[in-house]
Amino acid sequence: MNGYFQLQMNEKGVSLLLSPPVGDGEKIRVAELKEYLNIVGVPYDGMAINSALANMGDEEVVVFLTPMKLPPVDEKCTVNVNSDKMTAILRLYPPSTGGRLTSKAHIVELIARMKVRAGIDENAILTALEERPYCTDIVVARGKLPTPGRDGSIVYHFDTDNTVRPELREDGTVDFFKLNNLHQCTKGQVLAEIIPEEKGENGFDVYGSVLLAREVKKAVFDHGRNLEKSKDGLQLISMVDGHVSLVQNAIFVSDVYSVEDVGTSTGNIEYHGDVEVKGNVCENFSIKTDGNVFVSGVVEGAVIEAGGNIVIARGMHGQNKGRLKAGGNIVAKFLSAAEVEAAGFVESEQILNSKVSAGTNINADAGKGLITGGKVVAKGVINARNIGSPMGAATIVEIGTDIESKKRLAELQKSVGEKSKTIPQMKKVLEDTTKKLKAGVKLTQEQIKNARMLQVTLAEAQAKIQEELKEIEKLDKLLKSEGPAQIMLRGTMYQGVVVSISGATMTVKKEYSYCRLIKKDGDVASAIL
Repeated sequence: MNGYFQLQMNEKGVSLLLSPPVGDGEKIRVAELKEYLNIVGVPYDGMAINSALANMGDEEVVVFLTPMKLPPVDEKCTVNVNSDKMTAILRLYPPSTGGRLTSKAHIVELIARMKVRAGIDENAILTALEERPYCTDIVVARGKLPTPGRDGSIVYHFDTDNTVRPELREDGTVDFFKLNNLHQCTKGQVLAEIIPEEKGENGFDVYGSVLLAREVKKAVFDHGRNLEKSKDGLQLISMVDGHVSLVQNAIFVSDVYSVEDVGTSTGNIEYHGDVEVKGNVCENFSIKTDGNVFVSGVVEGAVIEAGGNIVIARGMHGQNKGRLKAGGNIVAKFLSAAEVEAAGFVESEQILNSKVSAGTNINADAGKGLITGGKVVAKGVINARNIGSPMGAATIVEIGTDIESKKRLAELQKSVGEKSKTIPQMKKVLEDTTKKLKAGVKLTQEQIKNARMLQVTLAEAQAKIQEELKEIEKLDKLLKSEGPAQIMLRGTMYQGVVVSISGATMTVKKEYSYCRLIKKDGDVASAIL
């Protein structure tokens, strides 16, 4: 409780009672005391009051002011508004001997006189009148600060760090072939989400003036192509499989990953979509993607695996460790000391000391049109200018029926036949069980369990048959669509070349020129081109 002062009236005159603070209460303010005495018109000795307050301990002190006889002084109160206009402060001063207490109406009138209109605390006024805490600040009106609201924001559901950083191996060393600088995304993936803005609430001061809340900012997606917004506009969704990046707060998704060179600056590339290399693919690095790969330069002793096509404008130096594998076609200026596998055709001006396999044709009839050294295998036609070499380079050329596909077709036909035999038996057992249940025959738990297991086995067998029949149909169409196996030679096939056509094999003893090599009567034969 704060220290306070009170006038006392008696026959001798007017005295001043000074009460010390209790606990952590505030001491009597000298200036406030003197201002009060001046307002009520009581003369006083300033030095005497200063001395009394300075020497005051824990006991009340009475200071004689004047022998004048004055009328009683009623309870006084003041209301002041803080400089920030956010609070109105009431202070009460006790009545003198014989003085009257103030009323709620008087306090309310005083508040209104101070033009305080908002945030008035009725309970604080009532509590003040009940407890009468003199010389104490009582907040009787309080303004309300505006709530700040919240700006809209964007949450990114992908790694927005574009910093190229190598992967750390378990032993603590750094793998510079894996730089983790590619952030992949899939079609339909939510890449970013807007957290909507929340408007702030206006405030007010005790005078009733409105304190406007800060304007909040709306979050807006900045993005490139291959992206679409959700119906509510709050999500950004990738329309393609590709890679996503954040560049100056804009989101970009590309289904073509373009780099200058594949090497220490990129590390190995693993990607969903097309990859474009404007320069070269360096030795010991790799590209793996389910799309196409386009290389404008040279591939040096690297590995490229693509679900689509592989195109190498300037060719490949495989160095006996480079490998190309494509789910589509492979086109390269030249192929040297490389392992090459394509589900479609392979086309190159020169195939040197390489192992090449093509699902359809191998074309080496442009430019020098040379196949020399290594082994080339095609399921359809091999078109070439020259095969082998005058020096007798070991060269193997194979074409013809897809033996593996035929073998697989036979396996599937046998499997379907065996499963088809068991299905009627299983159905008969299940039908008998159903009849028993309808007839009211009680089955043992073991019989019921076996029947349920048989149902599952039947369903699995039927599903497997349908799956195998689809594969049989696909293989059958493939084998029926095969054209005649032949080698179209528009130059020279040199001695020492081993030729195999649909199982018929021959080692070339004399040179062949400008002809077709086909299988005839179980042997390899030449025909007019």
